[in-house]
Amino acid sequence: MTTTHSAPAPARADHASDHDRDRQTFELYGRRITHTNHPDVQQLLAAAHTDRIRPLCLCRPDGVAMYVAKIGPEKFVIKRMPDTGLEHTPRCASYLPPEELSGLGQVLGSAITEEADSGLTAIKLGFRMSKAERAAPAGAGSGGVADSVAADPNRLTLRAVLHYLWQEADLATWTPGMDGKRNWRIVSWYLRQAARGKFTKGKPLATKLYVPEPFNVEKKTEIAARRLSAWAPLQQHGSAQQFMMLIGELKEIASARFGHKLVIRHLPDAPLMVDDTLLARLNKRFGDELELWQNNDDGHLMVIATFSVGRAGLATAEEISLVMTDRNWLPYESLLDKLLLDTALDARRRFTKSLRYNLAPDKPMASLVFTDTETPTAAFLLTSDEDREVAAQIAADTGTEVWAWVVTEDMPPLPPVAEHRHTTPSDQ
Repeated sequence: MTTTHSAPAPARADHASDHDRDRQTFELYGRRITHTNHPDVQQLLAAAHTDRIRPLCLCRPDGVAMYVAKIGPEKFVIKRMPDTGLEHTPRCASYLPPEELSGLGQVLGSAITEEADSGLTAIKLGFRMSKAERAAPAGAGSGGVADSVAADPNRLTLRAVLHYLWQEADLATWTPGMDGKRNWRIVSWYLRQAARGKFTKGKPLATKLYVPEPFNVEKKTEIAARRLSAWAPLQQHGSAQQFMMLIGELKEIASARFGHKLVIRHLPDAPLMVDDTLLARLNKRFGDELELWQNNDDGHLMVIATFSVGRAGLATAEEISLVMTDRNWLPYESLLDKLLLDTALDARRRFTKSLRYNLAPDKPMASLVFTDTETPTAAFLLTSDEDREVAAQIAADTGTEVWAWVVTEDMPPLPPVAEHRHTTPSDQ
């Protein structure tokens, strides 16, 4: 049940600027390294993995300890140590805003467990991946539509899995040099990479995830063959029937001979079938996301779904969740959230978009965190002036500054960029 294919890996400059990526310099065995994909550096990383030697990220004068993870038969990467995101400088690729500013703080250490010694991450799922498993309780997103309301913080909802992979793929982080450089080839490749090294119930998450490769009409036969090969292990019935997860962009919801179908971009010949009951629940639970999609011709409505495959090869959705993203594939929850996002993008700011994971809609969190300010600044959208105290307390607990917009008032100026910040070619 593999999701790999022959498409080449995208150049790093397509996802983030060369300058931003090359700024992260490591020290290992007394050598300074930047290009970790170089064959000589890969040999060095292999030795460090065997010897359990920790590279140092040189974003700080004394260095910040990292670890070497093996993510393939002959592939090694340098990763951030658990709970050290705040030790890196905000401009460093390994910087991670305080998890309490997003929904990550609710699930990290419980539903998500990182193990630096092995380089692996264990995640617990709050939805079933086989027909034999017990369905989730009614309040936690059962009935075919993944919901975050009353979700168990010890287990990830479908939406939380998408948010986690999005963050791990650096798709929630933004610098001006990324403008115009994200497309499905980039997004899909980084999502697959983000799934590597993640395990659920002792099995690799990558074997349970299908992310469509970019469709090419001239190669449609071989693309279909790879998909059928990946889906083949699912073509069984009875209590042992297994499910997979699919992440893709929704193109349309269309009528089918029986029920409806979700047509996924780059997967034109393999829609997800949904019955009338599931579609009604989808429209009710994700009405806001569907309206945002209708209101944004340049945006991307992301689908994450569990599905089964019948003997004839037809895919049927089991559970579904939707997440709206803008033209840059940055997630947002409302028009006000998008207005702040657009304002930051137009001002060519650097930031990380906060993701909700399992957090309920009425629970406060930062909309985004500016990383080009003197101190990282959490930006909050507030419904009343009284909410300022809540935002101030969250920021105080996390050591960040606060920028707050009470949405009944005019948007205040964005927090100023740090004066000592150096302008780079990617920012011009």
